[in-house]
Amino acid sequence: LLLFLAGCGTAVELSDEAKAIQGEWAYIHDEATTVLALKNSGKAEFHEEKYTWDCDDTYLYLTDGGENLTLRYLWDDEDIYLYEQTVYKYDGEGESDGLVGKWTCAEKKWEFEFTDKGTFKEDGYFPGYYTVDETAGTFKLIYNDQFEDTVCYYHLSGDEMMLEYPWHMVKAK
Repeated sequence: LLLFLAGCGTAVELSDEAKAIQGEWAYIHDEATTVLALKNSGKAEFHEEKYTWDCDDTYLYLTDGGENLTLRYLWDDEDIYLYEQTVYKYDGEGESDGLVGKWTCAEKKWEFEFTDKGTFKEDGYFPGYYTVDETAGTFKLIYNDQFEDTVCYYHLSGDEMMLEYPWHMVKAK
């Protein structure tokens, strides 16, 4: 029994990609709070939820037994840009016409408003310009001055938009 219990916390064989990103990660604006912990045992925590994990060079795969969460990421040999998924609902008049209009996420109290003139406003405060690459399923946010340019992945389905927004993460301190 003791040998069994001792083996429960042992490391699993990680791929080269997994070895590179294994560790504790925090948002760059709050380096003290771990948001994502990827352990060499194959266990993970993301936003305080427990998972098992694996990855390839594009996606992080989190599984909790019933739910599978596939998150796109970019690794630059130091930091990670983790594309977190958020569902927004169309909050404009009539039917949505592509991205143009107001999109809100009531749960997180976030919003985007896109105009037909190529401008946007995020959360009612951060303005800029945007371009769309429909083939890639992306749009690029070009903020006026608050943030660096940001490429987001998106998918529209009726009055819903699944948005993958890249969050800059650093090793937690």
